Amino acid sequence: MIDIKTSSGKWEKFTAQIEQFLAADTIELTVEGEKVHGYRSPDSPALWIRDHSDILRGGKYFAQDMKSAVEVFAQTQAANGRIFDFIITTPEKKEAENWEKWVRVQVEADVEYRFVKAAFTAWQAAGDDEWLAGLLPNLEKALAYSMAHPWRWDEQYGLIKRPYTIDTWDFDYTAGRTKWLNFRITPDTFWGIFHGDNSGFYEAANLLAVMFRSVGESVRADYWSCVAEELRRRANQLLFNGRFYTHFYKLTPVKIDGVDEAEQLSLSTPMAINRGMATHEMAVAILQEYRQRKKNSSAFAEWFGIDPPFPDGIFGDEKLSGGAYINGGIFPLTGGELSRAAFEHGFEEYGLQTLEQYRTMIG
Repeated sequence: MIDIKTSSGKWEKFTAQIEQFLAADTIELTVEGEKVHGYRSPDSPALWIRDHSDILRGGKYFAQDMKSAVEVFAQTQAANGRIFDFIITTPEKKEAENWEKWVRVQVEADVEYRFVKAAFTAWQAAGDDEWLAGLLPNLEKALAYSMAHPWRWDEQYGLIKRPYTIDTWDFDYTAGRTKWLNFRITPDTFWGIFHGDNSGFYEAANLLAVMFRSVGESVRADYWSCVAEELRRRANQLLFNGRFYTHFYKLTPVKIDGVDEAEQLSLSTPMAINRGMATHEMAVAILQEYRQRKKNSSAFAEWFGIDPPFPDGIFGDEKLSGGAYINGGIFPLTGGELSRAAFEHGFEEYGLQTLEQYRTMIG
């Protein structure tokens, strides 16, 4: 529980609202006869490890069951370390079968590090060291998969790679080769390096080091600390352009007309600060960039999915017009990360303004 007392009383109300939001996002499943509790996106009946991992950062203050969701993803981990994206046990639209279905979206390269982050958060909240010790082989195998599989790791740059998606989303650009959104890797995939995958992996490797050290495994802890710092050095050198992180460093030559790709600022950028990959100087530059875009934008907030957006419909769905959803829509997720980063790097007034804007918006 969070116990907040302020002279105005407004932050107590704000916290209560957040607790209500989180309660509405819970999901209860039965898997192999066992109850599983997790957090889901409001628009999906599935338990995604990505949503669970992110929402758990707030949910840990309210939820009682912190471990079952992590356990069920660990139990279904592939021999090579791969983690499923989500489980769904209710029929989807136009589907009569009520089977249990596990899915991995091929274009996503962020699943494994989110699994590690979820496990760390659950361990911190539950304080179960014995549970953690039994889970560590799964966590290490997940990150090792990200560094070994040719779909996930770029040998030339020593960084996580992925198909050309919008930030961390689950469909990629195909130059019109598919009729609708594409979720699969093909021989024609446009490859590149996305900063969010690497800041997420960096954080997860550091968290894995913390977990290994907590159980006395100093050799493994030192190894993952080294992996994290070397990746951070390479990522910052390749991806930071002096103002913010380049959205997508292309490995496959491709040009999308109608947008200046070099100017695209994407959703996961503030996360690079909060995950620790950005230096303080980089964080300051990023925060200044967001403040400048706030001044120059007609949007009500600078919490963009991506800015500037891609041309309407080029990912295969006409609904993905500029300013819609991840293609330039406004995300409180970005605003929250931005506010936290501002508080940590000397922009307290900006951080409070951002948080106050969200509080007012939902009030």
